[in-house]
Amino acid sequence: MLVIGGCYQEVCISPQHDDIFGSGGRAALAIALAGTDVDWHYYCPDSEQSTVAIVLSNPCLRHHPHTATETVRFTYFHPLSAPEYYPSLLSKCDDILLEGSKILRFGFMEGDAIVRGEKVVFDPQSPQMPLSFKANGSTADSLAIVLNAQEVRVLGNSKNESKAVRNIWKSERACAVLVKSGVQGCRVYVNGEYQDSVPAYRSDRVYKIGSGDIFSAAFAYQWAEKGVPPLEAADTASRCVARYCNNRLPSVFLDEEAAALEPIAVNDAKGSVYIAGPFFTMAELWLVDQACRALESLGISYFSPYHEAGLAREFADQQARQQEIERVVRKDLTGLSNCKAVFAILDGCDPGTIFEIGWAVRHGIPVVALSQNPRPADHTMVRGSRNCSIIDDFASAIYRVAWAALTA
Repeated sequence: MLVIGGCYQEVCISPQHDDIFGSGGRAALAIALAGTDVDWHYYCPDSEQSTVAIVLSNPCLRHHPHTATETVRFTYFHPLSAPEYYPSLLSKCDDILLEGSKILRFGFMEGDAIVRGEKVVFDPQSPQMPLSFKANGSTADSLAIVLNAQEVRVLGNSKNESKAVRNIWKSERACAVLVKSGVQGCRVYVNGEYQDSVPAYRSDRVYKIGSGDIFSAAFAYQWAEKGVPPLEAADTASRCVARYCNNRLPSVFLDEEAAALEPIAVNDAKGSVYIAGPFFTMAELWLVDQACRALESLGISYFSPYHEAGLAREFADQQARQQEIERVVRKDLTGLSNCKAVFAILDGCDPGTIFEIGWAVRHGIPVVALSQNPRPADHTMVRGSRNCSIIDDFASAIYRVAWAALTA
């Protein structure tokens, strides 16, 4: 199989990781680990090519680096944050021209790939401006395109997903379009028509960086290499993503571990999460804001006391002051009563947050608490309460509370 995709440095601050992978590298290694011969084409500076060959080595993986001026570095504060990349301005490299029977093509930062193949999987990986597969002259006898919900609307030039997919089927001649939708799984369209959805699968932890690469790699391996129908291939790909998110090990095949994974059974398409946490310092406000952004990116509605009710205003008159406090409390408790799950920032044991956790427990609302600097005594009541869990990783906690809201 031919894999054409980036070789990039990926830095994550929390949890701390510094890897050489990129979309192409991760996908190529995952497919090679399944015992399939892979020819990986990527851009890389001459001075770094020997290092990449050592770091991403496998007997089934053949490297084909194409000269670039610099290695692109992506830096994430956490796995759900938008990355910063360096260099901000890239010198464009010559296009890569390839032919093959089975091809997985990713979008590039440094240049472009023009491919001609029999069965081709294309993942543009460009949410703001997704590339057309055919625009640069690429062709495929059978084409599958992997997109997220935003990419499909942009590429298909319609806010209606079904219409957008039909437009892509007509313009790109894509026999399969896969629309990834985060915690809600993936919708599979065949010849422009909706076929069915595959669920997301539960994992103990969620390391999101590179999960899309694994999905495309597993789908390409199952559909192009093994001839599995699109829906079944997408389901295996979703299972491989869950396994990767849990342990960061790239895999593209269905084994007993992947087959036993629990699907996320969505009962409420939007869910609703109450964000409980202090917001009295810049650091506290930043973390609340990150939680809001992360939930919104997953399509989960939320109630943030800071944004919805704000801080109680100061009044010289005691009666006015009491009325203001009661206004804030009523608004917050109404938000709590309408939510399906609570995301609680437990570090510091803010009294208001502890009260909100207790209120949620009393009313049978599941609580996912984030605690990265714990004192054991602070956790006793939370850890010993039903429907409460404590997690030390932000991305994993966000996904856990999103699943709780969707399945409540």
